[in-house]
Amino acid sequence: MTVFWLILKNDWLRLRRGRALAALLGIVLLSGLYAFLYGQTFVSRQQATIAEVKQDERTRLDSLAAWARLDTSIAGNKPKWATATNAYEVNVPEGYRFAVHEPSALAPLSLGMRDLFPYYQDVGGRAIYRQLFQQEIANPQKLSVGHFDWAFVVIFLLPLLLITLSYNLLSTETELGTYSLLRSQPVTLRQIVLAKVALRLLLVMAFLVGLTLLAVPVLGINLAQDGGLLVKFLLVSVAYLLFWGGVIFAVVSFQKPSAFNALVLLGCWLVLVVALPTLLQQVLTMSQPIDRTTFENLVRDQYSQEQPDSVVLKPYYARHPDYYFPNVSAKGVFDIRPYYARNEQLDRTLAPLVEQYETAVAAREATVSGWHWLLPAINALELFNGLAGTSATAHRDYIRQIRDFHTRWNAFFLPKVFKNERLTPADYDQFPAWQFQSTAPGFAIGSGLLKLLLGTLLLFGLGWWRLNR
Repeated sequence: MTVFWLILKNDWLRLRRGRALAALLGIVLLSGLYAFLYGQTFVSRQQATIAEVKQDERTRLDSLAAWARLDTSIAGNKPKWATATNAYEVNVPEGYRFAVHEPSALAPLSLGMRDLFPYYQDVGGRAIYRQLFQQEIANPQKLSVGHFDWAFVVIFLLPLLLITLSYNLLSTETELGTYSLLRSQPVTLRQIVLAKVALRLLLVMAFLVGLTLLAVPVLGINLAQDGGLLVKFLLVSVAYLLFWGGVIFAVVSFQKPSAFNALVLLGCWLVLVVALPTLLQQVLTMSQPIDRTTFENLVRDQYSQEQPDSVVLKPYYARHPDYYFPNVSAKGVFDIRPYYARNEQLDRTLAPLVEQYETAVAAREATVSGWHWLLPAINALELFNGLAGTSATAHRDYIRQIRDFHTRWNAFFLPKVFKNERLTPADYDQFPAWQFQSTAPGFAIGSGLLKLLLGTLLLFGLGWWRLNR
């Protein structure tokens, strides 16, 4: 064991004397700091927009609440009072709320899909699917380019750092003429290679842990609230680096020259991080096509097919007999009732199409998940996005919450609309309020982590077997 630690010490001294270690760590350090800045700036812009829409909502609702208290004996107050006490006017065009997808504390570390999908949605009495599909994807180019966030640094750059430090860890002994001296020591070749790989892994992991902890003050992460998520994020990062340690151990075990090792390791990086994910995306595009544009056009086409009022009202009242008030005949009420009936009918027509679309998306994601054994980069990225609440699954849950809120919003107003009742100032305090529930705290990493660790064990096992031949 003394000789084993002596090998570690000498290897460390050799790395420290070289300029490569300091230069590489400096480059990755700057990249990491830039990634923090990039992620924080991106999220801050979204938070500023969210603050603006929330302020707009408060201003509108406060104004309506004030109008509902106006003295109607003053002629100039009557139009405002009429608007503020009209349940339909408040429910649909005037009093809508914003359903916002609040970024989690870890969102700056892994931005995921936050720029691809809308992160705020006005929710009123209109048909829900018309509201959900009126917004377009903001920046589809990012789907293939990605973000320069901390997840990008971990997935793309840290393996390159590890490869650069490790490709010649054994071959350099032969090239420097010290291999015979090293083999004369009372340690096995397995122990030598394992010690050298372990040293480099420890160096990169120490760097990883240090920068991850630096993110706490830089990004303002509350450890009491989000410390568990940050620990999970770090565990995934460590498991991903261990996988690459296994790749290096397996390649070095063939005892080839440095140039060969460098080419093979870079080839492994290109295949596992770039080529295979891109190839899988192309295969899925052809085998499991999902055209959101075509689907959105279909939604719009369905809304253009209107039916006579009597046709939509009869089944609507059959479903909602508590909304049927034949004696209510106030002016304008019969123009409003078919509006809500038509909205519900069209949403009921579109619901199976939406379900079919979401099922296709889930099926594609399940296919990708099945390939995680060969796609460690995609596996790690999806784990990062899940912990940060920026995954496609998190967005679908956000959409589900919007649907539920839309149901609660209409349930408050529709009885008053169909009874032709006026809203009172007290009603404004009872309006349903949006409260977003993030999926990040409950996100499980066990399955994805297991795939990374099993792949790591297989690679180390291959290297261990090769070094005994």
